Amino acid sequence: MNLSAANGILFHETVHLFFSLLVAFFIWRAFKDKKATIIAFLVGIFLDVDHWFDYFFWFGLKISLRDFFNVTSYIHPAGKVYIPLHGWEWLSFYWLIGKVVGKKLKIKGLEWAVFLSALFHLLWDNFSFNHHPLAYSFFFRVWTNFSLKKFDGL
Repeated sequence: MNLSAANGILFHETVHLFFSLLVAFFIWRAFKDKKATIIAFLVGIFLDVDHWFDYFFWFGLKISLRDFFNVTSYIHPAGKVYIPLHGWEWLSFYWLIGKVVGKKLKIKGLEWAVFLSALFHLLWDNFSFNHHPLAYSFFFRVWTNFSLKKFDGL
């Protein structure tokens, strides 16, 4: 993976934090719902939980935060990029899940909180790295057997 942000992971995650706060602010302004606001913030940050999938694929059940935050320590040797929650095609599902759960739990604007947080997260990731134009499509990654070389556009 051509991780230009891997060397600046703190900066990269700080921008995710900033975008999560920004989306949370707009959700608060639009819907005045504390739960939707908190969820907007959390989705924007915790979408990266799927990186654990890639990590465990390479390291097994060993847990090391140092290795986890050194993304190249498991992406490069494995030659695979899974990140299952990172996919443009999931955005409509995130919106729909937010709509259904929001209606059930009476959380106004939850669909927008989830959708916009995921969208801004993916946009930042998309523009942070050099990669194939379809790399952030989950179906593209499946089609290419999650190949790191295909992800990088090689």
